[in-house]
Amino acid sequence: HRGRLNVLVNVLRKPLPQILKEFQGTHFDLDEYMDQSEWQAAGDVKYHLGTSIDRTYPDGRKVHIALLANPSHLEAVNPVVAGKVRAKQYLAGNSEEEKGKYCPILIHGDAAVAGQGIVYETLQMSKVKDFAVGGTVHVVINNQIGFTTDPVNGRSTPYCSDIGKAFNIPIFHANGDDPEAVNAAFELAIEWRQEFQEDVIIDVICYRRFGHNEVDQPVYTQPVMYSKIKKHPDAMKVYEDKLVAEGTCTREDINNIHSTISTQFEEDWEKAKTWVTPTYDWLSSKWQGFLSPRQLSRIRPTGCDVNILQAIGLKITALPDDCNPNGQIKKIYQQRYNTIQNGEGIDWATAESLAFATLMLEGNHVRLTGQDVQRGTFSHRHAVIRNQSTGEGYTPLNHIVENVNRSLPAIRADSQDESYEMKLSADGDTQAELTIQNSILSEFAVLGFETGYSLENPNVLCLWEAQFGDFVNGAQVMIDAFISAGEDKWLRQSGITMLLPHGYMGQGAEHSSCRIERFLQQCDEDSDVVPKLQQRDIRTQVQLHNWQVVNCTTPANYFHVLRRQIHRQFRKPLIIATPKNLLRDKICTSTLEEMGSDTRFKRVYGEVNDNIANNAQNVTRVIYCTGKIYYELAHARDKLNIDDVAIIRVEQLAPFPWDHVFDEAKLYPNAQVIWCQEEPKNMGAWSYIEPRLAAAIGQEGDNRRAKYIGRDPSAATATGLGARAHNAEQQAILASCFNVSVEALREK
Repeated sequence: HRGRLNVLVNVLRKPLPQILKEFQGTHFDLDEYMDQSEWQAAGDVKYHLGTSIDRTYPDGRKVHIALLANPSHLEAVNPVVAGKVRAKQYLAGNSEEEKGKYCPILIHGDAAVAGQGIVYETLQMSKVKDFAVGGTVHVVINNQIGFTTDPVNGRSTPYCSDIGKAFNIPIFHANGDDPEAVNAAFELAIEWRQEFQEDVIIDVICYRRFGHNEVDQPVYTQPVMYSKIKKHPDAMKVYEDKLVAEGTCTREDINNIHSTISTQFEEDWEKAKTWVTPTYDWLSSKWQGFLSPRQLSRIRPTGCDVNILQAIGLKITALPDDCNPNGQIKKIYQQRYNTIQNGEGIDWATAESLAFATLMLEGNHVRLTGQDVQRGTFSHRHAVIRNQSTGEGYTPLNHIVENVNRSLPAIRADSQDESYEMKLSADGDTQAELTIQNSILSEFAVLGFETGYSLENPNVLCLWEAQFGDFVNGAQVMIDAFISAGEDKWLRQSGITMLLPHGYMGQGAEHSSCRIERFLQQCDEDSDVVPKLQQRDIRTQVQLHNWQVVNCTTPANYFHVLRRQIHRQFRKPLIIATPKNLLRDKICTSTLEEMGSDTRFKRVYGEVNDNIANNAQNVTRVIYCTGKIYYELAHARDKLNIDDVAIIRVEQLAPFPWDHVFDEAKLYPNAQVIWCQEEPKNMGAWSYIEPRLAAAIGQEGDNRRAKYIGRDPSAATATGLGARAHNAEQQAILASCFNVSVEALREK
């Protein structure tokens, strides 16, 4: 904490009166903060905050220095820093020269660098394509203690920096009592990094004079060590004596320096009493035109002209003669080409490609990483095609038009031009680039890297895909500390998009659930407060809350929600529970018309059976659901020949679609309301949905409460006993929804 404040003041020149005012707790208006009628940021403690500055040095050089905001989760910020730097390098041209202009610097503690696994994960990315940043300078402030833990209990290696040996990178050990040696180590480290584009570690061996914080008493646990520290002169005194002894300066010179600094501190303390906290720079220059939660953003259609979509689709599904793909891949692309030509039968991967392609033709860089994303865990994407003779990769989406440009887009999301979509063309000569790269086998570091990447520039669709949604909990610290609360704490927007394969198919407890309940629990939306259902309230709903959680059931809706991430005047994290068995299922397809002009993302799908919808007064049950269970419900209803049950799909779970849920319930006044899910009762969306369904439906005195139908509460997310047990559970859910026996359902 003391070191962080030191860096803020002395390196980044944050005004000391501002920091002192933060210590006093008077840097904000308490009445304004407590007024919940307007969006308010929660803020963060002073030593977690970041800032930036352009420093000019005596020789005329100008260097931009930025300190990222970070939580108390030690080392968690490491991949975020690397990702942000990588984005800077890429968007500046991605040349080796540009890599040298942007350097990440990470400051570690000795206990944390040895104990936190994220350090290893971040180092493991250091030479991986599309993650390498040309070397990071690691500075270890080695206090030879971790809070109250001695080094012998904090690691198994002689040095805290020994992790660097696994990557064959240089490690410089410097005596913290010798500032000139430390300076020499720093100079050598940065020269090595610039020359060899490798990580470098500087281990500054020193000690902690006081306790872990201002009131901690270290002699309780390290009495011998602290008796020696008490007798040892501090580093400043050691260096002062050296300078005087060698004649570099006099004791009077040193006393004058002390006096000047002390006077400045006293003056800053007095200034803090009347210091006016400056208006916060909401977003950096690259984010100009983007809006805070207090500013109203326009809503635009995310659809595109069907003829343009078709032209783009035919280009990205027609493989060149010299591509030499695997025979099965060739068939897949031919099938995609045919669906584009026919304008119907568009599957999930094709809709995703169309979303990416249209965004790139509008000038927006798209980046997708994660484990196995090039092919897709479920062999559905095949975005990079391997030449069967050479193994060389070919990415169709990077060959829509002739030229690839990494500069900022020509069609900005904050443009005042309402007819922006008319500029989209399949006949231009320039597009942005798709970076799609398989990552190391890590969730924490890779999601952190992409989060950092998303912070740099809003005109990048930055996505991370989990191999299975279940594995996202390996990145829980990143989700909790940065993605969920980053804007609330630090006023920094991110459009990071997480693709989490989710769905119950009898694959057991580690291959079924992305734990969507956790994301819904973290949504900062009051379940008892229904927004006024005028257009403005609905338009600002997403802006006012911390993130979006969706579970799309059609490729068209997936297309729209991806494009919506860019075609807004603000950014929010997006969590998408993506399907698995529906990826190539013919029942889960869309038409080009559903992605055409004047179409947009549907937060809720109403009943699609006209016979049921047109005889709403006869409907006895209205089932709300989300995700793939819809298709099973619809199939069972058809088998049973039932025409008095309506099925409503909630595509956007958070923020909750109050208006559409209310409208759908109002259509069926005589129906029992049911919420159906395939997850256990203590998981899935139920605990989030139940109070909101009641509040939404009850706006005009309707006291119907939803009945739950789904799996019983469980500690494990799903049964691991295989298909027989899974199918029995699934059939019981469907039978309950239609008030029939399981036997009756099986007979059909």
